[in-house]
Amino acid sequence: MADNQKIRPALTGMEIGATLVFPIEKTKSVRAQASDLGLILDRVYKTETDRKGRTITVKRIA
Repeated sequence: MADNQKIRPALTGMEIGATLVFPIEKTKSVRAQASDLGLILDRVYKTETDRKGRTITVKRIA
């Protein structure tokens, strides 16, 4: 899990098919960054929350 990892650089460095997991407390920031970077860099990210595991997973799909 990427507890101390900066969100924007982590998402920017992702290759297609890669996934990252963040603590659920960072949900708002992770989703905002994924949306912004998707538009700016012409990429597609998918996010999924795991309420039980208290995480948010980001996958780069294009």
